[in-house]
This record gives sequence, structure tokens and C-alpha cells, in this order.
Amino acid sequence: MATVSVRYIVDDVDEAIAFYRDNLGFIEIMHPAPTFAMMSLGDMRLVLTAPGGGPGGGQAMPDGRLPEPGGWNRFAIEVPDLAAAVSELRDNGVRFRNEIVTGVGGKQILAEDPSGNPVELFEPIVPEARLSNEVRPIGWVESTLTDPAQAPNQGDQGAPSAWLTVEPHVAEGIRDLHVGEDVIVLSWLDRARRDELSTVPGDNPGSPPLGVFSTRSPNRPNPIGLHRVQIIATEGLRLHVSPLEAVDGTPILDIKPVLDRTAER
Repeated sequence: MATVSVRYIVDDVDEAIAFYRDNLGFIEIMHPAPTFAMMSLGDMRLVLTAPGGGPGGGQAMPDGRLPEPGGWNRFAIEVPDLAAAVSELRDNGVRFRNEIVTGVGGKQILAEDPSGNPVELFEPIVPEARLSNEVRPIGWVESTLTDPAQAPNQGDQGAPSAWLTVEPHVAEGIRDLHVGEDVIVLSWLDRARRDELSTVPGDNPGSPPLGVFSTRSPNRPNPIGLHRVQIIATEGLRLHVSPLEAVDGTPILDIKPVLDRTAER
């Protein structure tokens, strides 16, 4: 659940959605009107509003002034490797106001969204500057499943194969995974509800409601998915696995080997 909300005034909401989604990993929450959208990244919600769009945050002030993009106040996103992030974003056509500078707590640079709003990218160089207790996805799911309502409850209930794509900075972590191995994938079910504490099990609709911790429901306070899959192919930063009931775009938190009585690691 988002705990901090930031509003940015943007010239084109659709263009801004694409920028924050494709370059910075934000997830679209809602886009009910051309002049308004909500996105999220971890504990932050980003509200995008076009000037003049109203009623709401884009409407004119009593003296007639309209909100406008730009300025210097910004939010900061921590990245593990600032130089690599900047190189990738430049390849994608992202504009920067400056070059990387090093301060007392870390390295930073200012990127601009399509409307000229600044976004600070920050790489800490001292432990105190890090964002503590933050769980960061290591990759995402690429699947033919796109609608959570149409996805099987479990992988063995007809789920298709899917690709796990990991971020370049964790590539070394998958180097010893091989075709034929079973692994446990931990995912973040980002489209699940987090306010549900009891539910009727999906595989037994005639059952009375059960507490969610007695079920495999995706809707729970911390919607972590647990999937046992087999690796059927590897390709660079991608693992082809089967079966996987997670929908396309689901963030991946971790990948662990399956340990049994005959295997040790």
C-alpha cells in the first residue's frame, strides 16, 4: 500500500505514463480520464495531472494561474548502479539536466520526464543513506496471461509456461541455474488486494470463508506469490519456466533452488 503521494503536473498524461512505466518501473493504478492518472512504485504513489484538468489538482487557482510542469523540487529513486542506469536511460532517449555528481551521501543526477519535471536518481555511497528495509524486485514475468481473473489459482491447474527476466545487475545470480531444475519463484502480486483477511478458497467455492493465512489466495496483507516451476530453457537474462500462474509484468522478488533429501546446496 502506498504511504507517500506525489503529484506532478504534466503536459500529456499518456506520454508521462509511458515514461514512468517503461523507464522507471512504475505501475499504472488507474487512468480514468485523459487528464488524470495514478501510478505507484513501492511505497510511493505518483499522481499525474494535466494543467486545466478539473475539478482536481490541475484546475486554475483563484487568480487564474494554471499549474505548470518544471521546477526543482523532486522525488528521488535509489538505484544500485547509477552509471549503468544513466547509460540505459540515455539509450532510451531520456533527457538529463546535468551529469553525475557525488555528494556526502551518494551519487546523483537529475533526469527529466517528457514535461520537464525532475526525477533524481540516487546511488548511496554510505550505508546510512540507503533506503532501509526495502525489498526490490530482481526482474519480472513475461507471460501470455494478462488478466488476473483469468489466471489459474495454481500452476498445476492449467497455467502456461512463462519467461522470468532478471535485471542486468543480478545476472550473476542466475548463472548456475540449468534446464531441468525445479526452482521456487517468489513474486509480488502487485494487482492483488491487501485489505482482505478472509476468503472462500477458489478451488472449493462451497467452503465457508477461511482466514487468508489458511489459503493460497493472492489477496492478503503482503501479497507474496510462491511458485514451484521447472526451468525448460535459458536465454541470457531470461529463464523459461513451466508452469507459472503469475500474470504478465508481475515483479519477481527472488528465485531459490528446490532442496530435497537427495540435493544439497
